[in-house]
Amino acid sequence: MSVALVYLRVSTEEQAERGYSIAAQREECRAKAQELGATEITEFVDEGVSGSILERPALVAALEKLKAGGIRWFICLDTSRLSRSVAHQLLLIDEIKKAGAELIFVNSKFTDTPEDRFHLTVLSAVDEYERARTRLRSLIGKRAKAKAGKLTHSPGLYGYEFDKETDTLHIIEEEAKIIRLMYQWFTSEEGASPYEIARRLNAMGIPSPKGKQWAKQTVKRILANSAYAGTLYIRRYDTKDVKFNKYKPPEERVSRKERPREEWVPISVPAIVDKATWEAAQKRFENSRRRWRSYSAYPYLLSGLMRCGKCGATIHGNLVTSKGKKRAYYVCTAKSPGIPGRERCKSQYLNALELEKIVWERVSGWLTNPERLHAELHAAFPDETAKSLEIELITIEKELAQASKERSRVATMFQKDLIPEVEMEQRLREIKERREHLSRRREQIIRELSRHDLAAQELERLEELAAQVGDALDTLSLEEKKRLVNLLIEEITVTGKRIDIKAKIPDTIPENVAILETAAAGNGFYGRHGTPYCRS
Repeated sequence: MSVALVYLRVSTEEQAERGYSIAAQREECRAKAQELGATEITEFVDEGVSGSILERPALVAALEKLKAGGIRWFICLDTSRLSRSVAHQLLLIDEIKKAGAELIFVNSKFTDTPEDRFHLTVLSAVDEYERARTRLRSLIGKRAKAKAGKLTHSPGLYGYEFDKETDTLHIIEEEAKIIRLMYQWFTSEEGASPYEIARRLNAMGIPSPKGKQWAKQTVKRILANSAYAGTLYIRRYDTKDVKFNKYKPPEERVSRKERPREEWVPISVPAIVDKATWEAAQKRFENSRRRWRSYSAYPYLLSGLMRCGKCGATIHGNLVTSKGKKRAYYVCTAKSPGIPGRERCKSQYLNALELEKIVWERVSGWLTNPERLHAELHAAFPDETAKSLEIELITIEKELAQASKERSRVATMFQKDLIPEVEMEQRLREIKERREHLSRRREQIIRELSRHDLAAQELERLEELAAQVGDALDTLSLEEKKRLVNLLIEEITVTGKRIDIKAKIPDTIPENVAILETAAAGNGFYGRHGTPYCRS
């Protein structure tokens, strides 16, 4: 059996170049393999990867296949498809030769003689010159386009879609509503930090720009981007070769660098928020640290734990000014500021101090009565729940193993030409999605079971902690109380005057009261305001 290995490559900037498409390369390389008499053809494809990078996924896989033996010819369209670097080309030629295979370039003859190696070096130098010239022309064209007020590429901005015909942006109104809501929260509510806004959006079930969970940095970027007020800056960052970092070793990776301000090119785009609102958001960013350091802080004790029993939305802290005084309340997100596409919740504003007093009395009861705490924790996770999760975990493990076998079968079927490439990719994509879903559920079950084990193993320590803290309840600060609340409460549901408090099994148990200063750090958002809380 005469086996030919075909290597195909195209980088992003070359995809539109004549003769460089994967389909065109495949046709010529396969024809060459058949001309040589190959009875079997194995194909490796690097798509969207620069030829200046040596550690390309498909190229590495091709070399491993070579080392395994049985390959007679290594076929490539031309020298530039193999590599853009002369040093890399010579290195690859030696590796192919060591494996006992013959290197074949479709568009040129290569016999691995000193003369051919010299010729290869010259061709690579010419190729590098052509690539540099193309890049320079592209750069000049992009600068001219930018100065004419047109975008050179899609900026990938949430809230906009890019029109390739006109090189302009159009507002996606559905996403624009969310952006306006974010600016409204940030500029009008003292407690609406980027972290709190991300938490609210996640609680509302609104997907992030990438279709996942919102993060505070994503929110911060949107609130700080001048494009939403009508001015988008392009050529702000030098991103040359950043996209290829994933193929490079750590010491060779490059970082994105901000260009000098005078090199930025402003482009007018449709505004989603008015300039005054955007400037108000920037002013808050500028003043936030100074203001929060000097202002008295009131930590909303129950932030991040509360849910509305009427509509199911989250409840957050909110300041209300009445008769010149600011008072702290908790309010359903669906009531204020409201959730797009949903009827406003008819729940009432909840007096923060009174509600926190009720909840703290419950927590204090647990801490002064360890037996009661034990009962609450056991109710939060009964043995029956653990048993059902263990059965589900066994089922998931079997399904994951089955998915791995299916993946191998699909790959084998493709290699034997029993299914086309399109069908193989579709099947592998479906298997991957199923595996990811099963893996996420498996991790969730493992976390839940570990918490159940903790309850069984660490009950004595929980009781000791309760006894220790119970003796110091009168001396705890508001922040220490908040950490204890986050440690022991899973969720609080408020329905009218009814308050349901669900205890939880802590992921970690502090050794003593002093460690509470770091326990549950980062859980919830500390709302802040300019004056101490005043009773209503």
